[in-house]
Amino acid sequence: MNNPFTSVFDLVDNDPSGACLKSIQDDLLSMDMRIRRQMDAGLTPTDMTTAQAARSAVQAAQRILEKLQS
Repeated sequence: MNNPFTSVFDLVDNDPSGACLKSIQDDLLSMDMRIRRQMDAGLTPTDMTTAQAARSAVQAAQRILEKLQS
């Protein structure tokens, strides 16, 4: 996964064990937790808006990966 523009569909098709998908899910979970910790610690209103948008994007990506698994 050296190419940042690799299609997740290609990764799923070429990874029958699911190891790559699991790695992506772990990365997304880590991102979500890191953003949440920053939000809980307190942010300026502008930074909070940015963090909320970033967290929404991460959560949307998590939902997409969940659908790809089923």
